[in-house]
Amino acid sequence: MRSDTRRFMFAWIVLLVGFRALDAQERTDAFAVSMQAFQQRVEAYVDLRGQVARSLPRIEETSDPAKISAREVALGTAIAKARSAAKAGDVFGDLAPHLQRILAADWKTRPPADRRALLEDIPPDVVLAINQPYPTTIPLATTPARLLADLPKLPEVLEYRLVKRSLLLRDRDANLIVDVLVAALPTPTR
Repeated sequence: MRSDTRRFMFAWIVLLVGFRALDAQERTDAFAVSMQAFQQRVEAYVDLRGQVARSLPRIEETSDPAKISAREVALGTAIAKARSAAKAGDVFGDLAPHLQRILAADWKTRPPADRRALLEDIPPDVVLAINQPYPTTIPLATTPARLLADLPKLPEVLEYRLVKRSLLLRDRDANLIVDVLVAALPTPTR
């Protein structure tokens, strides 16, 4: 009887371990598929951005802030017009749950002071939306280096920004919000 019980328990453990391994493999496969699709959407954005930038009048190299700002605004406006149907999640897509897991894991490692610092710089009434410029009246929120190392790599023209509890994808030269992952960070607990 004991031998049968042991065999049953052993078989049950083998099945459980097998299911967990299968679940981990499925998560890995889902992440790889999502990552590939994300990279394709990023490439499509960069291609569109390149087409738009080439359609704008060229400016000579300058250190004049007014000319630089005018070019930034023109580029951002033209990209937004070309992406007029864009909505939240168009670029992040099905990678969003994987990004939320990465952010949650990073969040757990941060001391309370670091968590507060990530959330306090931005006024509560600021609304951030797709195809809108990142407001120049608020700090350009940074993304911690350790977290950047865990997030998918981006081309040089794009960057991640953590604002409030959202993860933004921002076009640096156009100062344009390309995508927003709302509620990307866990809700703070007191």
